[in-house]
Amino acid sequence: MNVLGKRILKDKYNSIIFKKSRGRELYLVGGYIRDIFRGIYSNDRDFIVDKEIDKFVEELNKIFHGTIISFKKGNLKRIVLKNGTTFDFSKPQGTLHEDLSKRDFTINSIAWSPLMGIIDPYNGLNDIGKRIIKCISIENLNSDPLRIIRAYRFAAELNGSIETNTRNALKLLNSSINTLSSERITLEVFNLLNSEHAAKYLEMAFYDSVLRKVFYNSYKTLQNNLRVIYKLERTIKSSIPNNLKALLNKTFSQNLSYKGLLCLEILMRNIRISKSNCYLLKLSNHIKKRIELFQRGDTVYKNKDINLQKKLFDIFNNAKAASIDLIIIERKFDLLNDYRRYLRINKKSVLKTNEIINICDIHQGKMLGYIIKELRRAEFERRVKNRNMAITYVKNIKDNILHNISYQT
Repeated sequence: MNVLGKRILKDKYNSIIFKKSRGRELYLVGGYIRDIFRGIYSNDRDFIVDKEIDKFVEELNKIFHGTIISFKKGNLKRIVLKNGTTFDFSKPQGTLHEDLSKRDFTINSIAWSPLMGIIDPYNGLNDIGKRIIKCISIENLNSDPLRIIRAYRFAAELNGSIETNTRNALKLLNSSINTLSSERITLEVFNLLNSEHAAKYLEMAFYDSVLRKVFYNSYKTLQNNLRVIYKLERTIKSSIPNNLKALLNKTFSQNLSYKGLLCLEILMRNIRISKSNCYLLKLSNHIKKRIELFQRGDTVYKNKDINLQKKLFDIFNNAKAASIDLIIIERKFDLLNDYRRYLRINKKSVLKTNEIINICDIHQGKMLGYIIKELRRAEFERRVKNRNMAITYVKNIKDNILHNISYQT
């Protein structure tokens, strides 16, 4: 057995699955093989088994104690373990070679078994080595248009290139993306955004007229936003503080990393979050809220009529938690201490809310909210430095409000 086989069977799950196959034709296929050649061990494995899938999966699950999920499409059975590892089992579409011929790209049309070793009819291993994304056929792309987006995602993962004929096919078929469910599009787009080299391949998708099928923005605006993503990725490599760098690979929501979120916020600049503008993306409420906060802070930040120091409070107050996103994207790391001070003041102001209510003799309402906000602004701008100054300040605010009301009436 060669080095690859030993590497595959060294994994305890793979070893058990092949040992339990007992007379069945069983092959490990697709992405797991692709990744293991790149030195990456994936938690997701795809197997082709020729017969008795239900019985085989039940036998395996008595050992793995996972959850079995059945899919009607492709007669697929999945075992999901508590640690997130998944095993997919399906019957081949025809012979093994016929099955591999129906897959998306050469790098995913590879199979392995202990008996047969590597089966690579489309030279996928060669393409992995050269980091080339090449489709098996245009018909295969057209049969599932999601493969159009996946081409850029795989190219980004390999930091490679898309073969010329394949790229021409992506341009030709890009309009069929509209036929896909928003959930499937979102998953693939997020995988691309999470990539270390997202900017290069987002730009490629942009010039192939694929990106604008997903992000409805003007040509020039989207082009400018892509330049910002390039700058973001350079910043990540060179100058981002280590405490922020540690956050980048953490999942924010929907399997979107924090780095992916930053890219999404940039792409969504000047795009209002609405059903009509984002119908090809299925965004969680958590992501929508974060983008909305970023856009509010970004709007204040872009106002060139006001000096940055004078609008810092309004930037932070509008962006809230997304202030960090704006600081990273705009490379304004010198503002981190200002943001931390804003958070401290917001958490513990000189006066508590009930004290302001007693001092001003007002109850809940817009006036109270306005007074609290303006007091915090004055503290942030160091115009109010202690309790006595704060009491005088809130009284003056109330008097000014009442004076204006009286004047208007």
